[in-house]
Amino acid sequence: MGDVPLVPLAALMALISPASEEVTKSVAVPKKTSKALGTSRSELPVLETFLQMNPEEKFDLEAVNSIDTRALLEQARGDKHVLREVIRTAEALLPRVRAETEDPILVSGILRDKTLDWYRRSSTDRTWTDTVPLRWGGMFHESRVPGGRLSRKLSVRLIGLINQAVEASGTVAFLRAGFSGIFRGSAMMAKMVQFSLGSKRPRLTQQVAQAYLDDLAASPRNGDRPLPLSRLSDFARRNGSSEVSMTLAELFTAEGTSLLTVLDPRFHPELSSLSIRILSARNQEEGATYDLVQGGAHASGSSAAGEGAGMDAGSSFPWEREGMTSKDWVVLLRDLGKRKTKLDPPPRDNPRGRESYLVLRELLLEESAARKAFLTVAWKGRPSGPVLLSQLLSKGQWVPEVDTDCDYLEAELDHIEEALADRKHEEGHWALGHGWTVVREVAKGERTYRAAAKSGD
Repeated sequence: MGDVPLVPLAALMALISPASEEVTKSVAVPKKTSKALGTSRSELPVLETFLQMNPEEKFDLEAVNSIDTRALLEQARGDKHVLREVIRTAEALLPRVRAETEDPILVSGILRDKTLDWYRRSSTDRTWTDTVPLRWGGMFHESRVPGGRLSRKLSVRLIGLINQAVEASGTVAFLRAGFSGIFRGSAMMAKMVQFSLGSKRPRLTQQVAQAYLDDLAASPRNGDRPLPLSRLSDFARRNGSSEVSMTLAELFTAEGTSLLTVLDPRFHPELSSLSIRILSARNQEEGATYDLVQGGAHASGSSAAGEGAGMDAGSSFPWEREGMTSKDWVVLLRDLGKRKTKLDPPPRDNPRGRESYLVLRELLLEESAARKAFLTVAWKGRPSGPVLLSQLLSKGQWVPEVDTDCDYLEAELDHIEEALADRKHEEGHWALGHGWTVVREVAKGERTYRAAAKSGD
């Protein structure tokens, strides 16, 4: 079934007679099928509901996501014309579904709308946890309940529906579609589903959005208490807090280093605010955790917020923050030290291209107290340049435990020196600014680095 080719609208048009194209969208459902499915007169059959949809004025992402494709195919089976209408509708909806669930700007708008729905309805709707997980599950990405329900990604379900409808419509239609050379992933299909996306789309947009949505669907609002976003936190632990926090920062408005505003009270006067709070890991094995709070960072009395919540909460988030100053870093390092929490490493993708990284490194060159605080909370592993640099400047002499550490340190030293104007590099010597010089010595095949500061820092 998975190898059935996906047939674009152009190929299907050739299979439908001119007379059939004049049939309206309200296709009659065979009586025997309706009776078998137990469809009542008071509600529209799944098939009729689906065929009334289109990607313009009759488009509702949640409604499309709620369609039972198995029941739809069962109702359409046996009528080739109806099956072709199903294919045409699904192919028309697919590009819009792809755009709505992959473009961060559109995804953000949908998540805000569903958050408002959660705030207004979930506390009084007794059926919330029974019905909403089914309506929201798989909307952006696959949803899984451990040991329970699996909801496949909506765009994948639509493609599967098209493939199964093509197969069910008969051998002739299947052969024509295959003979035309139109298969899933072809250039023509790729052209059909093109949509405008930003060039900096985060890699985890769909997974993060679905985890957040699954958390809202699984837990109704309980007064003003914060909502732990357990599925989002689990996803961050498996895939990296930095990546998840960066994706959230693309979807919602950052307020400082620890808070992301989902719903702004300026646009929703009935609520004080709804924000995602980022809480740093208690140790380096754990990832950051997330919760949804009302009224801002201090709305909750949770002990997890602790002292310095305004700066600490996202030990991974400072790397994504624009305008991070030396003073911000001093406060953050101090608060992380008080809580005995490690700072998450910067994303490995071009860390030296981040403004916050360069500000921290400059601070380490300037102040011995900052170096001491940084080494107390610094991460282990790559990128290791700032950690090795701090060890060298703090001790004045440094001998690497492994040879690769020499390469990491020298890459950091080269990058610092290259940024200084009118500096000519001398092999084994580095001038780092702020009065610092570093010299490499080699004896019996072992490299040693010595650092000296004119200011006596």
